[in-house]
Amino acid sequence: MNSFFETKSNSESQHILVLEDSNCRRTIMLEESQYSLGRHSSCGIQITSAQASRHHATLVRKFNNKLNRDMYLIVDGDLDGNKSQNGVFINGSKCLVHELKDGDLINFGCHVNASYHCLQFGQSHSQSFLRDKNGDSFTTSTQTRPSVLVSEPLQDFRRPEEDTFEEQSYIDPSTNLPNQVLFLEYLNLALSNAERGQHQVGLILLQLKNWQRLIKDYSQSLSILTLSQIGQHLRQGLRNGDVVARWGENEFIILLSQIRGEENLEGVSQRLLHSLLAPYDVQGKTLQLEFARGSAVYPRDGAAVETLSKVVRSRLQALPTQNPHLVIASPDSGFFQTSQWDAPLPEKSTLNFAQLNLEEAPSAEAERERLVKVEKRIQRALRKSELELYFQPQVNLERREVETMEALIRWLHPTQGMIAPRQFLPWSDQTEMILPLTEWILQNACLQNRTWQSQGLPPAMVSVNLSSKQFYHQNLIALIQSALAGSQLAPQWLELEITETTILEDLDGARQILRELDERGARVCLDDFGVDYASIRYLQELPIHKFKIDNSLIQRLNTYPQDTALLEVLINLGRSFRIAVVAEGVENQTQLDILQKLRCPIIQGYYLSHPLNGLDAGHFLGHYHFGRPVAQSSKISMPEWGEDSPFARL
Repeated sequence: MNSFFETKSNSESQHILVLEDSNCRRTIMLEESQYSLGRHSSCGIQITSAQASRHHATLVRKFNNKLNRDMYLIVDGDLDGNKSQNGVFINGSKCLVHELKDGDLINFGCHVNASYHCLQFGQSHSQSFLRDKNGDSFTTSTQTRPSVLVSEPLQDFRRPEEDTFEEQSYIDPSTNLPNQVLFLEYLNLALSNAERGQHQVGLILLQLKNWQRLIKDYSQSLSILTLSQIGQHLRQGLRNGDVVARWGENEFIILLSQIRGEENLEGVSQRLLHSLLAPYDVQGKTLQLEFARGSAVYPRDGAAVETLSKVVRSRLQALPTQNPHLVIASPDSGFFQTSQWDAPLPEKSTLNFAQLNLEEAPSAEAERERLVKVEKRIQRALRKSELELYFQPQVNLERREVETMEALIRWLHPTQGMIAPRQFLPWSDQTEMILPLTEWILQNACLQNRTWQSQGLPPAMVSVNLSSKQFYHQNLIALIQSALAGSQLAPQWLELEITETTILEDLDGARQILRELDERGARVCLDDFGVDYASIRYLQELPIHKFKIDNSLIQRLNTYPQDTALLEVLINLGRSFRIAVVAEGVENQTQLDILQKLRCPIIQGYYLSHPLNGLDAGHFLGHYHFGRPVAQSSKISMPEWGEDSPFARL
């Protein structure tokens, strides 16, 4: 049977890694499920630089469900959790694990760069990419792996620079964007690819004209924060393989690694700048950002870095500002807010533009009526005790004990029966009932856990899921403190579960909330982990105590039981950061056997237990602790469980 990373035969696509160092350029056909990159002789792809680690990075093949084809992950270091010394940078961002996309630019923390290409044969760019200098196509037939299609000396696009840079010299500390040094590495690689593929490269230089006045009218710190948010907004609006960097004190430079022509450049500029050119109200003052823009195109305006840099600066011209319908903002909301009629921003823009309804949509009245009905029904459910918490155990395989009981709300409607949370929780988030409902869940979860402990049952954490609206609610900390105090539950026995998407929605806000929770002793679990690899780096920065591997990765084991490489990466990642790892959605013995073989610490799923009401959850908790019954020490009576009990399967 094929492995997870060879589940589909991709006869119509080819994966290419173009690797460049100071001596040569190698075009490598990727065919294996795994490659090690580094300067050690055992590495399948060797990096010839003294600044590269012995095992600097690993490529792991995986199947992308959305694209319906194989792609590659790049992992910093090896699969045992040993990271490289200088890191791996993808499109200017330092990454621990990243799903490579066509056109991604890679830097290995030194003067060694690479680009990744997923070529669909039959498309024009595929054939041009695989041509040699004489225009002849290289063969793509199976060769000794890894297949090196060509190795050739490089044309020297570089400026004279030292051969070694410390890791911190690649990133601008104020904006967390690449600085000139790293940007030039990417530009050199893009120009080299463009020369070979015979396509165009675009450069855009943006200069904040009123930078000094911003410092004078406000403060240095607020001005730097403004610059940082502008940079993040620009980064979120770019494609894979495009890079934005801080160029000068008040400048950003954007690399578009492949364009059709000048019209591409103009379109990208307008889309990125449309909202930034509107006036903003900051601390009671109106701030109008003023930009100048210059552009250059390779090869029309030159082939060398120095030439293109001069051209793009010489073409700087001031841009006209805008006058939107309505602008309001406050310092507490990120101080960048504007009308919804501005050009749409990327889905994950870090500027937090508020969507202000200037006109009511035709269905607005109907929507309001529906929300009013939902609010009244939830009020009645709380008043008539129609809500109930169920609990699903998370079992620690290493210690053979129940580690956590995840609280799951259920609505026992008098006429409609059991209503699943997905049918009413998203609606409650849009009403005033979000606060009393969150309060009810926290209070009852803490009270149930304290009740179990007072009955002599072995202590375990209780986990409460928080939606984005609940997590960012201004009263969250107060609600948690009240629930803990009212139940007399110690904070280390409460776990709060959020998703990666929630954190990425407002990283600064999430960081503050997570630190407050950590200071008060509560634990945090990251749900659906393994979906958005860009956020993996936040495991180092944020006080995360546990993450749950996305259920879809576990379900793939039903069809492809050898598809374990990505799971192994995630489990080892948890060990590396000393973060607990949970595999959720375990439904059969095959999945359990594989997870035990991979030494996954904690599992959860229907194969061990469905969600249980409070009484049955207490029975489950009381029967199994450290692999042996503890019913004798508890103060509640429990039914006898036969040989087919959950722990008999472990």
